[in-house]
Amino acid sequence: MTGTHRPHLLGLAIACALCAATAHADDTTAPNKPRELEAVQVQGNVLGSSSKENVRTYAGSRKVIGSEDLANGANRSLDDALQQVPGIKIFDETGTGVLPQIMLRGLYESRSGRVQVLEDGIPLSLAPYGQTSLSLFPVTMNQIDRIDIVRGGAAVQYGPNNVGGVINLVSKPIPERWTTTLGEKITAGGAGRYLRDTTLSTGGYLTPDFGLQVDADWNKGQYWREHSGTDVKNLRLRAEWWLADDKLLKAQVQRYVANMDMAGALSVADYEENPRQATRPLDRFTGRTTRASLTWQQDLGAWGPFDQSQFTWTNFSADSSRNFIVGMRRLATETWRPDLAPQLLQSAPRGFKVYGSEPRIALHVDSGNVTQQWTAGVRAVREDIDFLVGNTGLDNGVYTLVRNWQFKDRAWSAYVSDAIGLFNDRLTVTPGLRYEHLNSTYLNRANGISTQNNVRNALPGLTVGYKASSQWYVYADAQRSLRAPQVTQIIYGDNLDSELAWNYEAGARYMPVEGTSINLDVYRIDFDKQIQLDNTTRTYANLGKTRHQGAELELEWSPPSLRALKLSAGYAYLDASQQSGQYAGRRVPYTSRNQLNLGASYSRGDTVVALTSYYFSKAYSDAANTVRENAIASVGQLPSYWVWNMQFTQMLMRAGSSTLKGTLAVNNLFDRRYWYRGIDTSPWGRQAAPGRTVTAGVELAF
Repeated sequence: MTGTHRPHLLGLAIACALCAATAHADDTTAPNKPRELEAVQVQGNVLGSSSKENVRTYAGSRKVIGSEDLANGANRSLDDALQQVPGIKIFDETGTGVLPQIMLRGLYESRSGRVQVLEDGIPLSLAPYGQTSLSLFPVTMNQIDRIDIVRGGAAVQYGPNNVGGVINLVSKPIPERWTTTLGEKITAGGAGRYLRDTTLSTGGYLTPDFGLQVDADWNKGQYWREHSGTDVKNLRLRAEWWLADDKLLKAQVQRYVANMDMAGALSVADYEENPRQATRPLDRFTGRTTRASLTWQQDLGAWGPFDQSQFTWTNFSADSSRNFIVGMRRLATETWRPDLAPQLLQSAPRGFKVYGSEPRIALHVDSGNVTQQWTAGVRAVREDIDFLVGNTGLDNGVYTLVRNWQFKDRAWSAYVSDAIGLFNDRLTVTPGLRYEHLNSTYLNRANGISTQNNVRNALPGLTVGYKASSQWYVYADAQRSLRAPQVTQIIYGDNLDSELAWNYEAGARYMPVEGTSINLDVYRIDFDKQIQLDNTTRTYANLGKTRHQGAELELEWSPPSLRALKLSAGYAYLDASQQSGQYAGRRVPYTSRNQLNLGASYSRGDTVVALTSYYFSKAYSDAANTVRENAIASVGQLPSYWVWNMQFTQMLMRAGSSTLKGTLAVNNLFDRRYWYRGIDTSPWGRQAAPGRTVTAGVELAF
């Protein structure tokens, strides 16, 4: 065991918070830190614990946003935090983070469809193969301790849909002693609109071997626009049971319910008049999911020729439903016009049942001059997806069933890699191979026609990392990546081919002294074919070969004479171009060539002041790179923008181990006006980005 501690009943902890907190302060035998398995040399996954220490010798471009940066960086949601990472662009339509739109290295599809997002290593997408989008995002800020953004080198172990990289959201650890945190934030969006975010996290070890954690969040009110009512509830229960020093059983169950009005896009004239208004009063979103997972982790010790080994078996399930309800016109040329009164109410409910199981083993051997760590695993996933679309005439009340489809995906994958350490582990070479096997069945219930699609792909990878000195680490990697055919692509584009790409990357990290780091990488992504949604016709088309290449630079500096001051800067250059077809040589839609991030924080005593900003250059919203907006504003150049955020954090009280903290944040400090286009159910017009908001918060921990 890593320590001993006394059990504390939840009811007693809440009823006698201050007394219990004082008692905890004297309990030096109860460290408030996560426990770990004994075998520290064998690592069960390529990401390790997703800590900043893991980043230093990781053979790929990678960044971890720590808990302090999440708490102090004017982050209303995880979206705001991700905006600070070079290579990531967020199409933020609400400022709430409920429906994230994440682009990674120029790879974009509605609702973050081209980003592999994990929570504690488990896929968060509605269906890891058939529906990779995040149109249901059951994660709130109070659950997350840190964010691990891995842009290269992880494709062998984490797939599919890993072309641009992997984002792993790491939960806060269950503390050794019982701890409760209550939080309340109110965001003012102007014109009398307020959004309240109420959080509760409570948990700890009830016995030396058994711990529980409850996280609850309720987000209710209006964001900064008209027709923006929001009601999102998230409840999660986690448990850890140490059956022995080398055996850990982890379980989790979660219920997430979201109801949100969607302000939608505006015509050019309406946007110029007032970007905070809404002209789509019928549009709304509802979502429900129940998620569960069970993980067994055990150190096996010496096993055959291996001196250490670790076995992990993860099982997960999700039962989800989501529905976008939108007002539409009957005439095809007017379908999504935001300036005309709707004639139809379209409902598009989808149901998802997903089950997955993944056993994995890590084996370590040290033969003197050479060390090896083998990692091998198999994952099986079952997906059942129901897809309905129906229209109701607003003038006559007649309901018409437009689509009634069913998708069944049965997939399994296997992967193996061997991290070979040479020259006292200064040089690590890791070859690996992933194999994807997918059988997909599409049934049109209206006519009984069924279509089958099979995917069989071997995906090799190779990473090389070299610790040149205590200050320098250099790396290079190459990997083959895949995204399986998506439900919407099959429906609207009749394209049953997988998207395949080769990813190449090289980079270096330089840490000359404590408090200073420089990270630079260059990359190239070659797509065999990239499928893109045509915003005007709302059909999927194959862009053919595309090439994404660029460079990313990150600087962090804390002056030796003033460690309380932390400065950061980031820059990303992206050249994403179409390589074949009618528009060869033109830029891939929605990609900004230049991105700049600046940040600063200063702490003095119990006060922290932080300033962050991000800049993105202009982009195009169609393959033709049309500059001038058309009449329905479905195409046209997108503006550049530079947004500044600021937060003031003050510790208001300390009593034993209890703390009371207050925060005041201003997002979009200078009220910069800019817009997006082509966001899901509101594709025509200008989708206004959030204006200035002010958030006041208070947090009590005991």
